[in-house]
Amino acid sequence: MKVAFLIFSYQKEGKPNMPIMFHTLLFANEMKEKGDEVKILLEGEAVNWAKDLLSENHPLKNHFEKLKENFVVCEACSDMFKIKDEIKGKLELENDLFGHISLKKYLDEGYRVIEL
Repeated sequence: MKVAFLIFSYQKEGKPNMPIMFHTLLFANEMKEKGDEVKILLEGEAVNWAKDLLSENHPLKNHFEKLKENFVVCEACSDMFKIKDEIKGKLELENDLFGHISLKKYLDEGYRVIEL
């Protein structure tokens, strides 16, 4: 199976919403370990996760490292949130839809999209 986790949210009550990202990493890793193709798509304010997870002391660092190559970050949003330079070359940036990630592309490639 091919699964793409689509994440838009970052903050809850002024702090990073750790349960959202923890569970995304948990579910994605389980599927990857069982042979599924997995992508984690970061759009909107969720691109801030890219910067956070690349930090050496982030509490989810070990979970993130297992899936680092599965992350796709919206280029337009990373530019808007001023983190593009920090993540460029470290995570995949995508800009197929006017600078954003194209969901149609993933659907056409057979991915099931799950929004968290």
